Amino acid sequence: MEFKFSVLFGIILAIIVLAVANVVWMFYVAYLDPAVLVTIIIFTLIFTKLYLGKVSATMKDMIVTSIIWVIIVGIFDVIMVLALGLNFMQYYSNYFIYAGYVLIIILAIVGYKLFTRGGGATPEAVSSGAPAEAATPTA
Repeated sequence: MEFKFSVLFGIILAIIVLAVANVVWMFYVAYLDPAVLVTIIIFTLIFTKLYLGKVSATMKDMIVTSIIWVIIVGIFDVIMVLALGLNFMQYYSNYFIYAGYVLIIILAIVGYKLFTRGGGATPEAVSSGAPAEAATPTA
């Protein structure tokens, strides 16, 4: 697991999700929760694909990476609440925030299952014990 890539993608995910949330909040608050959840779905899958393209990861590594993403998004949430002067109790009483956190973990695992299927670059495929074929035939 590459810690720098998981943190980098977590920061980018948090910035995108909070940017979408703030833009939608300025225009029409009623669409805030659906817009953020759709953004989380799309960008978690995109960043899972990008992460797995950069790093050879196991399922355990992907779970740890998704938890790191949730922690980073949570930190950015607290920063946003403080910066905008919002009421903590009112902000965190919205259960869609917690649904989004759980969705990040679930979609990272689903993305792992989707994007590593048939790929031989994962450590599970390497450690399966299948012998490699010889490059030259022997008589």
